[in-house]
Amino acid sequence: MRYARFASIIVLAVLAAGCSRSSPDSPPARHAAAPEQVSEQQALDLLVKQLKAHRVADLDCLSFMDESDHPANGKADQWDFAAHEIHNERCGGDPGVSPVRDRYRLDAAGKVLVYNAAEADYVPL
Repeated sequence: MRYARFASIIVLAVLAAGCSRSSPDSPPARHAAAPEQVSEQQALDLLVKQLKAHRVADLDCLSFMDESDHPANGKADQWDFAAHEIHNERCGGDPGVSPVRDRYRLDAAGKVLVYNAAEADYVPL
């Protein structure tokens, strides 16, 4: 009986905390506006910055290829890149091949998704 009462109090407390609202007098949260569109180079710079921050790979052994259908020198709100392995003396591997290691999708705000083959979809980095 005590356990059921204690569990009920916990459930009610969690529900009350989850249902609390901010005061109607509170100003809405303001976020810095992200650019609506970026160039391929801007997108690639954002991608490399994110990959460095996440320490995804040895970026000196990767090259990036745009896989988007955007016109040359154009701007877009989303870019797709394939990360190809560089095979040379420093990085190793057969220099006659350059397999795709990962595929990335990046939006103008800098959000990076990586392609997950098991899910057949892009997932957050």
